[in-house]
Amino acid sequence: MKPKSEEKRKNRLLNLEQVLFDFVEPILILFKSGKTYFFASALPSDKGFVQEYLVVSVTPKIFKRYFREDVDLRYLFESNPYRTFFKISASDLAEKKVKAVPFDGVITEEMLPEPQLFASSHTAEYKPMASKHDALETLYIDGNWEMEDFGKFSARYRDIYSFEQAIIKLKDVQTSTNQRDKLKSAFQGNLLHGGGSYVSFFKELGEIIPANDRYDLARVQYASPGRVELRGKGEIFDRLEGHVKNMIANEGEIRSAYNNLRDYMSKAGFLDFTQNDVAPSAQQIDTVNSLNKKLLIEMKLDVFDDINLVTDNRPINSAKISMSLFRRIRAASAFFAEGRAVFER
Repeated sequence: MKPKSEEKRKNRLLNLEQVLFDFVEPILILFKSGKTYFFASALPSDKGFVQEYLVVSVTPKIFKRYFREDVDLRYLFESNPYRTFFKISASDLAEKKVKAVPFDGVITEEMLPEPQLFASSHTAEYKPMASKHDALETLYIDGNWEMEDFGKFSARYRDIYSFEQAIIKLKDVQTSTNQRDKLKSAFQGNLLHGGGSYVSFFKELGEIIPANDRYDLARVQYASPGRVELRGKGEIFDRLEGHVKNMIANEGEIRSAYNNLRDYMSKAGFLDFTQNDVAPSAQQIDTVNSLNKKLLIEMKLDVFDDINLVTDNRPINSAKISMSLFRRIRAASAFFAEGRAVFER
């Protein structure tokens, strides 16, 4: 038996979804077969009309990234993971199903689309992806899930999402003064003295975010396997996936950095609910900042300066926020580490 990489690929029958770019003739066409999408780009011809199309397969996740304009058309053909190539004949476009023939030859520069062509350049709108609430993140679930598991998982995901969105809004020059002030108030007004105060902090961040930018649990399909569909901003879901994968891959180092920060904070009395007025010394501030920065670096969260700035340079509060993020990312990551949740490819 030949290795899979050496097996002869078969023809595919593709269903026409829509002509995305038309200029006298179809230049870019979207097809679909099962869950996989296929983009067909017209190939140059010396006949004066299109004869063939180069076709690339695209997974649902990359497909959504393209329509969010996180990547351009060139990326789909040149860099997208799991891609395979086919060719179709222009003469077959009149058929309901179009035969795509595997192409394993050399792809030259002239066969590729021009760089910097994004979905907004299409001459036709693909309506399923036209929503401003621009991402439908699909997570596949399996194993034993209780109702409280769904609640815990969604709450942790929502908290991390709300934090990431708050940081984006604070750094965005287009954020209104009123919204910016509300976000700063949430960071500065919560002294995080106990478990309930952390819940209130993340809840407040979520409520300040405009409705069309918020995380939303759109649908849960109970099956084995099942699926969870989340709505929100695509770039943030990409960050959440990165946080989860990093936690799974490097939990030992991350946990060590967390324990070092927590142990120091505890010994210094900064976690004692009855000692809310403890003022840190200059040396303690330096140590807390150093340990906090280490934790954030291990979690691959480049937000140390952002948190310090928005907390009005309160190192104890900043450190507590970092530790709360660790606990939430770790809790969410556990579902993936156990195989009960899987990211869409």
